[in-house]
Formats: sequence, C-alpha cells, structure tokens
Amino acid sequence: MTIHGGAILPRVNSYDLVVVGGGITGLGIARLAARNGYTVAVIERGDLAGGASSASSHMLHGGLRYLEHGRYRLVRESLRERAAVGHLAPDLAQPARFLLPFYRGDRRPPWMVRTGLFLYDTLAGRANLAPHAAVPANAAMALEPDLAPAGLIGAGLYSDMVMDDVRLAVSVARDAIASGATIHTWTDASGAAPAGDQRVEVRARDALGGGERRLVARAVVNAAGPWADEVRRRLVCSFTPGAADPPPIMRPSRGIHLIFPALTRGHGLLLTARSDGRVFFVVPFAGMSLVGTTEVEVPSPPAPRDLRPDVEEIRYLRAELARVLPRPSQAPVLAVTSGVRPLLAAPGGVGEAPREHRVIEDGPILTIAGGKYTTFRVMAHDALARVAARLGRNARPLVDPIAPLPRPLGPDHPVEKLAEFAVRSELARRVEDVVRRRTRLWLTPDRGRVAAGEVATVMAKKLGWDEARRRDELQRYHDALADEERLVRRAWEEP
Repeated sequence: MTIHGGAILPRVNSYDLVVVGGGITGLGIARLAARNGYTVAVIERGDLAGGASSASSHMLHGGLRYLEHGRYRLVRESLRERAAVGHLAPDLAQPARFLLPFYRGDRRPPWMVRTGLFLYDTLAGRANLAPHAAVPANAAMALEPDLAPAGLIGAGLYSDMVMDDVRLAVSVARDAIASGATIHTWTDASGAAPAGDQRVEVRARDALGGGERRLVARAVVNAAGPWADEVRRRLVCSFTPGAADPPPIMRPSRGIHLIFPALTRGHGLLLTARSDGRVFFVVPFAGMSLVGTTEVEVPSPPAPRDLRPDVEEIRYLRAELARVLPRPSQAPVLAVTSGVRPLLAAPGGVGEAPREHRVIEDGPILTIAGGKYTTFRVMAHDALARVAARLGRNARPLVDPIAPLPRPLGPDHPVEKLAEFAVRSELARRVEDVVRRRTRLWLTPDRGRVAAGEVATVMAKKLGWDEARRRDELQRYHDALADEERLVRRAWEEP
C-alpha cells in the first residue's frame, strides 16, 4: 500500500488500473477494484472530492422530480442505492423527513404531487424509509410555523437521506486504501503513451511537491467529472498522436447552495420556485440549513471562473426562499458552496439533461460520464465490468459487500487531533483540505479562521513545511473566505 504525501516512490509504478479523478465516482471505482483484487491507483489534480462531490445538496435520494420525466428506472435504482449507502456509512447518512407545501396556484396540483409520493414509496419497495403522508394547512403550519400562510392549502410528507458528501467520499477513499489502492492527490495527469504489451503509461505532475510521476496500467478510467471531455482529449490524443479530438459528451452545469442557521423545526423542504418552476430544497445539515440549488450551463471543460457563484444566483435563491419562509430567510447567510454537475450532453434545456451515466471506450482508455452521487456504486460496477472484460477477468462476478466504511474522527476532538488524523489517515495536504473537507470547522461562527491557524501549525510539523509555506497556506484559506464574504455582501445589497 502506498499513500502519497511526502514518501519517495519509484519513478514508474505498474497497476492493473489507473483512475483519473478523485471525486466520488473515481474513488468508488478504486474501492471496488481494490476489493476485487485489482492493483489500482487514483490520480486527482486537487483534493479528494474537491469538485462537485463536496458541493452537492447533501442528499442520498431517488430524485422525486425525475418521476415527472418518466425516469422510473433511474429513480428505482437510486432508491435502492440510497439504502445501500446508508448501510455503508450510518454515521454520515441519516433519514430525514421532508415537507412539500401545497400553495394555491402551484404548477403541480396536490393530487399530482400525492401520486408522485405514492409512486416514490412504491419504487423504493422494502428500502422505503417511511410512508408518505398528506396533511391539511393547519397541520403543516403546526409542523413548520414559519411557512408563509397565504395560499397554503396543505402539504405532503416523505422521507429521504441527508449525508455529509465530502466526508463520505473520504471514507470511500480510506476503504480503497485499506484494500490496497494507491491515491495521489494534488497530482495532475498530463498525458498518456503506449507502454508495450497493450499497456498505457500515464504521466502526472505533483502540483505541490513538484516532479513527474509515471504510472503504467493495463487500463485507464477517466472519471474526471465535468472535466471528462478535456481529460479524454488529453489522454486519447497523446496516446495516439495525430488522432482526431474525441467528440464532446458533456454538458456541465453549475449549482450553488446557501448555508443558513437552521430555517425550519427540523424538516427538509421541497419547494418550487415561482419565477421559473424549478425545484429547490431546504436541507437540514449539521444543525443548519442548506438552500439550493441553481442550474447555470457552463462550457466543457469549465474554466476557473465558471466555478464561482454568481451574484444573481444568490439573489434568486434568497428571493424564492423568502416567498415560503419570509421571516427565517432574512437571517444572514453563513456560507456559499458552488459545484459543477457532470451532466451528459442532450437536446433541450440544461435542466432536462439526463442524470444517467455512460461508459465510453477509446482502446484501453475508458471514460465514465454523467450520473449522480447516490448511484456511485452502480457507476463503479459498470466501469469496472468494462475493465474486467478488457483484461479477461470477467469470468467471476464483481463483489461489493455492504460493509461499513471507515469512520471519520468525531468533531468533539481538539483541532490539533483532527488535523493530525486528516494528514495521517485522510490524505490532507493543504489547510483547506482539513478545514473545509475533513471537518466542519468552516461552519463555525468565525468560519474556521482561528482553527485554520492551529491546523497550519500541525500540518507544517507533519509535512515538513517551512514558515513561508505555513503562512502561504494560511493566507490562501483566509483569501478564499474573504472572496466568498465579499460576494455575499454584494448579493445581499438591494439590486
């Protein structure tokens, strides 16, 4: 087992499989491969789950709104996986009750919503969490007294699961490592070349430590999410010089979330925006409320500017939230998250793009694109099944036991212990890795500013940073917070 983080490794390492991308999809593939006896390495150009996998709606769900588009198979599959992932990570995924208010004049009449809730329960089968219900307006107000009363005629109730997306992904990575996988974070795959005997040499650069790595594999899986088109072009064209650029398959979209103090009495809310008919959520998370999301189409591949929230997106969510929760919505926003969904290209509006996934083969280089967080195990199985067929190892079915993932360290530990654990066991290499993605320190009242100093001191000692590096890492975290807070202040000013 090799964990990248300062250790000196051979110039070239050989594997059955190299995975490019350390989000939940790539980590799920690595975990399944290692559990089935494959030698596997992951290359991630940033931190684990540093993209969309740390900026989701924090829900394991079937996709109630997908029923309206007739995607029953996706919903059934997602509900099955909701239960499976809940068993894998019971500390990181818990059931929550959601309330769906009915207002006079809604685009979807109450009978249609109740039919959808009934179908949602039915498709879940034995994996259903709790039966849905419908209540009149007075009962809905008793459950959530801050709902806007004007026009309220009742509400539906149903259950889904709320999860800690990034810490779940890190636990999947730890499980992969425990089974023999190698994971290189902050390492960018720059190209590929034939290595003889139908193998591929992947070249990668360490963005923090410097130097180049060469990994030889019998197959490569591109699981780069919204950047899948770019990584596919880079790998395929360098592996076969002169080859035409592969046609694009992605249609990424940005979605943001606002984090508030708790807005409800413990329920999640499923709401419909009056301005454009989009569904959005209020999700109870870590004693707070996550409000989102938006849908803004961005280019493939996304540029750095495409990852940043827009003032109008924040104002849109604030205005739609105020229609349903007029008093709580005036609370100050605590944080903003932004991520880019790895959607497959399809005709129609970006909001109608499919949430299913595809596996595409370019010789020994495979690309997995699309999908949703909840179904990461299904995506891993489909990708690895293609690898197994290519390597002649498909005689035996893949095994994926529902065994608990490694548990994270609890938040009651001192900051220095959390930082030490993050470096030693969770592949953290930057201050932001610890404060934003291994802990919830960034959600404390000071947004983790004091804790970041302690984290930087611990990491300097563990990773051998000099004083200049320690200060730079700390400044990077503070600068990111300052940018986020300036954006929120701008959005909260009256247009």
